[in-house]
Amino acid sequence: MAIKKKLKMTTIQLSEKTKIVLDRKKVNKRESYDSVINKLLENTNLPSIEEMFTIGDKIKEKKEYSTEEIIKISHELRKKK
Repeated sequence: MAIKKKLKMTTIQLSEKTKIVLDRKKVNKRESYDSVINKLLENTNLPSIEEMFTIGDKIKEKKEYSTEEIIKISHELRKKK
């Protein structure tokens, strides 16, 4: 007989808008928000804020960037993770 480890649960507050977005991410209506959030976190390939500042400090200072340059920089940052 397997012993089930009891998970410690908590409550969090979400805006209605966030709840709706999470609902749309569910594979089926009975999927838990915990499962949805964990899938999103696993698929997140973004650098941390600290990494973003470090990388940002290394980018040549320039007054304005074109949309294409911003997209290119953001894609490069995502690949470095």
